[in-house]
Amino acid sequence: MYDFRETTPFTGADDNQLPAEAMLIDGQYIENLVPGYRTLQVGGRELLKQSATSNAIGISDGETLEYVRNPSREITVGYQLIAADDEAFRTAFYKLSGILHGDTHQVSFNDDLSVYWNAVLTDVDDVPKGRNAITSSFTLFVPDGVAHSVATKTFDNMPYKDVPVNKLHNTGDDWNPVVWSPDGTTTTQ
Repeated sequence: MYDFRETTPFTGADDNQLPAEAMLIDGQYIENLVPGYRTLQVGGRELLKQSATSNAIGISDGETLEYVRNPSREITVGYQLIAADDEAFRTAFYKLSGILHGDTHQVSFNDDLSVYWNAVLTDVDDVPKGRNAITSSFTLFVPDGVAHSVATKTFDNMPYKDVPVNKLHNTGDDWNPVVWSPDGTTTTQ
């Protein structure tokens, strides 16, 4: 085996590379919004167990399946925040707090941008005191428990879109709008 040796000098072009699991929240990466923030790891996106409800019928063997549902889930995001001084650290935390708090957010991760989760911040770990460089985590609650596809689905569900909606049956093939009066008589416009 040969040792690897880099032959091209580093130019700094890949200096702003996002982590593999960088979090995209409402269309923007946190790394691009909060100076010194970096996503370290994400957990809770894997398989989700389902809950099934069944009923025994009479004296027959087994049961019949009534329904299957997905429970909610939690996604835990580990992160790092490094700042030059106390003021920059507090400012970065205020900014991070403003981004994460509020109602449901659309959340995706850099390693799979084909899906998004509807999630809300529910828990944060304690931040080590007296430091300007920390690692911690926060938890996102996903009420429906599922990842939604970002693929756009289009279809035409109007097979009779060229036929007038209020065309009456047996009024002839030509289009004459008919107006019905309360006494049952009709007039054309």
